[in-house]
Amino acid sequence: MRYLIALLMLVVGAWTVTAAEAAGSIAVEHAWARASPKGAPNGVTYLTLVNNGMDADRLVAASSPIAESIQFHEEKSEDGVSKMRQLETIDVPPGASVTLKPSGIHLMMKLKQQLQEGQSFPLTLTFEKAGAIEVTVKIGKVGAMDDMSGM
Repeated sequence: MRYLIALLMLVVGAWTVTAAEAAGSIAVEHAWARASPKGAPNGVTYLTLVNNGMDADRLVAASSPIAESIQFHEEKSEDGVSKMRQLETIDVPPGASVTLKPSGIHLMMKLKQQLQEGQSFPLTLTFEKAGAIEVTVKIGKVGAMDDMSGM
C-alpha cells in the first residue's frame, strides 16, 4: 500500500510539473482595448501572445464578464477593400510572438457594457496546452491605434 501511495504521489507530482511548465510557456503582454462609443454593440481587444516554450500552442477561446461572446477575427485588405474573416483559433509557434493589432488579428467582443477610457476589465484566454490565462485589459481612447494611446 505504501508503494502504491508513493507511486501515485510521484505520478501526480510529475503531471503537476508538466502542467505548470505548459502554463508558464505562454505570456500575454500589452492587453488593451479602445473605448467604445455609447451604444456600440461591439468592442475590440488587442494584445501580444508570447510562446516561450518548445512546443506550439493555440488560443482556442476567450471570455470576459463584459462580453456576451468573443470571436477571433482577422482583417485583411484585398484589392483595396478591407475584409474581415472569423478565425477558429490563433496559432502561437514555439519561440515566437503573435501580435493582435488594429487592421490585423484581433478579439471581437459582443459587449454587455460600454468600454470606458481609463478603466480596465478581466479577460480569460484559453490555450490548447497552457490552459486558461487571466489578464487585465486597459481601455484607451476611442480610435486609439496602440496600447500607449491615451493610457
